[in-house]
Amino acid sequence: MAESNLYNHKADYYVPEPVDMYKGSQVIINSDRLVFNAKNDSLLAYSDKTIGFSTHGGIYFDTGTNNEESKNPSRFVVNSPQIFLGLKSGLDEGKLPTERAVLGSELRYWLARLVGIVEDILDDLEDSYSLISTPTGTPTVPNTANATIINLRKRQLSFLRNDLAVDDLDQLLEPEKCRFLSKRIKIV
Repeated sequence: MAESNLYNHKADYYVPEPVDMYKGSQVIINSDRLVFNAKNDSLLAYSDKTIGFSTHGGIYFDTGTNNEESKNPSRFVVNSPQIFLGLKSGLDEGKLPTERAVLGSELRYWLARLVGIVEDILDDLEDSYSLISTPTGTPTVPNTANATIINLRKRQLSFLRNDLAVDDLDQLLEPEKCRFLSKRIKIV
């Protein structure tokens, strides 16, 4: 059996006893190859505490082609109150990760608001701020020298807006147009 962090006793999660140390009854099937095939329905596995998979190679979960109209469309669903991807290394080796995944739609909404605010600031600077002196008692006027750099910054923000798939009215466009959102993975 392959070495695995599943049996790491320094971990901060439930760790089952290794096969050779378990004291209760257990079934061991040992062969060069095992095939389980449910021809007409489902393959189900249940456990009171943990289901562990360990290999020296890869673990693959394959589904059929996607057909949303089907009674049983192809999906890979993980349903749990907490989902952890990977384990820490270094001093915290074997411990669960603590960094949180980004909620793409929420991040897009926040960044869209940020871009709008920065654009408003640039508009205010362009229309209201000037370093040109005027005669005493007269209102200041926008400094035309500021327009070049301000327009450059607006173009840069426009590119960011396009990357976020946000239109000029701060409305979110289709998520598929946003370069920061996965086309295949959805999280809650």
